[in-house]
Amino acid sequence: MSIEFSYLDPGKVYAGRKQFDCEHAAINKFVHDSLVSQVKKNLIVANVLTDSDHGDRLVGLFTIANHTIDATLLSDLQLGSLPKQIPCARLIMLGVDKAYKGADLGRRLMKQALLITKQASAQMGSYGLYLNADPGAVNFYKKLGCLLLEGDQSPKPSPMFIAVNQIA
Repeated sequence: MSIEFSYLDPGKVYAGRKQFDCEHAAINKFVHDSLVSQVKKNLIVANVLTDSDHGDRLVGLFTIANHTIDATLLSDLQLGSLPKQIPCARLIMLGVDKAYKGADLGRRLMKQALLITKQASAQMGSYGLYLNADPGAVNFYKKLGCLLLEGDQSPKPSPMFIAVNQIA
């Protein structure tokens, strides 16, 4: 297995994209139906993991975009005085094909998302990374330094955040 990172090339055909199954219906549908068109429209950037030993098979991805959140969402984090709207990156989707689960690829994807967030903040205003964690993923994101903004909202997604200065 030779796993490689790259940005999704909307002109490239990725082996297994239409069969991608991370066991999350919304992410699967997005990957199958909307991923390429949203990248073409510059609405998101998609970072992908591919397996070059299997014809550049799509094995994992995350999508990220510019975003703002209301400062009141961060009030529990006691970050001091902030403007009403906080610029940040937003992790929209993250998934690993079930055939590749257990290979630490989700963590690898998230580390890349955090690195991109930190690098972007050095060039334009961005306070951190915001995401809505699915119920089964809250502890995964906590281990990477993300904090719950409104407590665990299970069975609904839980808003989480990590400030740039907390990214290792």
